Amino acid sequence: MKKMKNNILVVEDTSAVREEICDILKMEGFNVTEAENGKQGLKLAQIVKPNLILSDIVMPEMNGFELYEKIQENSEINNIPVVFLSAKADKNILKKAKEMGTGEYIIKPVSPDTLIKTIKKELISIK
Repeated sequence: MKKMKNNILVVEDTSAVREEICDILKMEGFNVTEAENGKQGLKLAQIVKPNLILSDIVMPEMNGFELYEKIQENSEINNIPVVFLSAKADKNILKKAKEMGTGEYIIKPVSPDTLIKTIKKELISIK
């Protein structure tokens, strides 16, 4: 089995949710970088070059879709998989995420098991 990379960038504007997700990931042995909005997330992605970005969709300054588009435009980071995490289970949003070519889509609130399984699945699929 391929060795999994373990640097995760968590982009989430709600501090309590961000802290909970980061705590879960850290307990599983992941290295975690945190951003409170898409604009900050983009800057950190360019600096840290994580193995995976876990991003909320509805955020101030730059939403998750805009963040994803900016990442795709940057050849240094456009190979990083993005998993959306959102309280919005709207079919149109799910459809837009899939059409954009993003990875998995997790609906909040998420169980620690589902979060870890989804992230591990995405990381294993990195080529």
